[in-house]
Amino acid sequence: MIELRDVHVSYGTFKALCGIDIKINRGEIHGLVGDHGAGKSTLVKLLCGAVSKESGTILFNDKIVESLSPRIAIKNGIGIVHQEQNVIPTINAVENIFSGQSIVNYFGFVKTREMKNKAEILFSSLGIDINLEIPLSCLSRQEQLMVEIAKALSIDPEILILDEISSRLTPIEMEKIYKLLFEFKKKGRTIIYISHNMDEIFRFADRVTIIQNGYRKGTEDIKDLDKVKLIKMTYSSILSREELEKDNMELYLLKKYNENIINNLPIGVIILDRKKEISLTNKSTLDLLNLTTIEVLGKNIETILNKNIKDNIDDIIKILSDRTYKEWDDLAWREDKIVSIKIFPLNDNEHKFIGSILLLEDVSQDRIFNDYLLRTEKIASIAELAAGVAHEINTPLSVINIYIDLLKEKIVDEYSIKKIHKIEKELNMITNIISSLLSFSKIKQFPMKTFDISDLINDVILLLHHKLIQKNINLVWNQGVGFSVFGDENQIKQVLINLLKNSIEAVLNGGFISVTLSTNQNSWVEVSIIDDGYGIPDDVINKIYDPFFSTKSGQHNTGLGLSICHHIIESHHGIMTCSSGKKTKMGIRLPIHGV
Repeated sequence: MIELRDVHVSYGTFKALCGIDIKINRGEIHGLVGDHGAGKSTLVKLLCGAVSKESGTILFNDKIVESLSPRIAIKNGIGIVHQEQNVIPTINAVENIFSGQSIVNYFGFVKTREMKNKAEILFSSLGIDINLEIPLSCLSRQEQLMVEIAKALSIDPEILILDEISSRLTPIEMEKIYKLLFEFKKKGRTIIYISHNMDEIFRFADRVTIIQNGYRKGTEDIKDLDKVKLIKMTYSSILSREELEKDNMELYLLKKYNENIINNLPIGVIILDRKKEISLTNKSTLDLLNLTTIEVLGKNIETILNKNIKDNIDDIIKILSDRTYKEWDDLAWREDKIVSIKIFPLNDNEHKFIGSILLLEDVSQDRIFNDYLLRTEKIASIAELAAGVAHEINTPLSVINIYIDLLKEKIVDEYSIKKIHKIEKELNMITNIISSLLSFSKIKQFPMKTFDISDLINDVILLLHHKLIQKNINLVWNQGVGFSVFGDENQIKQVLINLLKNSIEAVLNGGFISVTLSTNQNSWVEVSIIDDGYGIPDDVINKIYDPFFSTKSGQHNTGLGLSICHHIIESHHGIMTCSSGKKTKMGIRLPIHGV
């Protein structure tokens, strides 16, 4: 099915693959194992066209392929799930699955319903129910990975490559993947499975290839191997001559194997000795701490946590000193993250205390998702109520306005005319409130089109220029590169006007406002409006999107402005953000069109 002959790949001066030879048969599950940096992921990237070979020969179905690209890989029936997350967080599951391969009709129009139906069938085959309407940033990490797997399956691949996925899924979800692999094999399809977990390799692989320092060290039938032999072949390159001469070689190799498993766990693990010093940690912990192994190993845990946790540090140290168990669900971490921490005492076989285990998990996305669901449910209920109330009030309002028009024709004295105008003014205010209720309950759908968000910001600033002049506000607009967004230009303009007006009202005379555009790997664009106004108190910031909530005292304010803005941005598969300290920052993130 696939054959590589003397293939070389380099990153600058670093040789990632050094003349590797490998042959993978049709209808087999082929395991790939190797130490970190051995070349496994580079081999995967080569097969999917993400990197290019310097020299050597690649064959698919005995036919030489001179050059590979992602499109050629898909054409050859290669579906891949990478080790690192590879989704666009600002768009939903259907849009992610068919990104770059939309189903269109004869006239070039996207067949949205057909794509959604196909996505539902894919998730059904995986035995998972996923909300297809919300952005992936609102899904759990496991659900996002399932979207990646569904994308790989959407091309009906002849070859499925799975790179270290077990560390990102629960055991129950992995059982579904195992079932999928065996079904694939029965159909005569080929699976390349990269894993650090030898138990998985022994469970379902037919053959396994060991890669070491960019070379193929060997390919073996699983039936001819035992676990210790495979571990020894995989990790022996990291041993020194003295270690190779040790009598307890198997024990040492098993230790290295277990360390490798810990390193690939999706949650942070810290193992402490009796002195509360860190003796072992893993990649998830280092990512959370934003530190390297050298900066962590041997350090006292109190020193590390003091730099990251904002509260409960004394309780954590006490539990470690008492050598007991405890867990904290929501701890404030630096950079506005939320973590859960569990502490376990670590005992040997004779129940003698030898240290402690800390488990750290970043639960920020889960909390955001829960808040999103609660807010959506709340807004949906209020929107339904608002629509009903608005409808009931509109009818008598129309009747009252008709009678006012009749009275204006009959009454001629100045006193009565003034009173009539006063009544008319108050009725107009009620009408505006009802109009806001209807806008909130159902955003009107106008024709969607592609527009430049930068040009739209220019229009909004020009529109509100007189208000900036009135308060002598210093506005800095870092225009930069323009980005194309697909949606309702009028609705997005309404959001930008609302946010900029709020900033203008918040700052004092001579205040400062900045408007910036930024992007994340060209998948979404963020508009940030920052001001040095009075800010938003901590007890208020979580309520600003609630319908009818307002801190403004003006009689014409309905408290629906930010709720409507939030509704509009979510209907465009975007996200609204807010933070406040010395300066207040309101942001809207929108998917970049065409990505």
